[in-house]
Amino acid sequence: MRTGIALLLGIAFALAAPAWGGELDRTFPVGSGGKLVIALDFGSVAVRAHDEDTVHIEAVSRGVGASSVHFDARAEGETVFFEGSADSWVHWLQSNPGVRVRAWVPADYPVEIDGSPAVEIDPQLSRVPLVTP
Repeated sequence: MRTGIALLLGIAFALAAPAWGGELDRTFPVGSGGKLVIALDFGSVAVRAHDEDTVHIEAVSRGVGASSVHFDARAEGETVFFEGSADSWVHWLQSNPGVRVRAWVPADYPVEIDGSPAVEIDPQLSRVPLVTP
């Protein structure tokens, strides 16, 4: 009986607690000849232009399964790579966790987006990002 009550209380607390996931907030200095490569299977990506020689990326995941979403960002030379991935069990959920990625790049900096996120592009970008599913 006590085990059943403890189990029910544990489930109630788990459902009542907000489902917070990973967060990432990184800035990379960049120059000409590079690009931003974003790999994300679900969620949304917004790319904005700014007047700095940097790539700034913010990513956040929320909701059921969000703690199993992982973000990585790194620079190799002038190219910046961002990857958002989830543990395999997350794809079994009826709805994926909410994943939002925002990136700010110089207006003439190329962007590639791999995967199938919803994409919002700033019209001030002089190069239209390449999106491949």
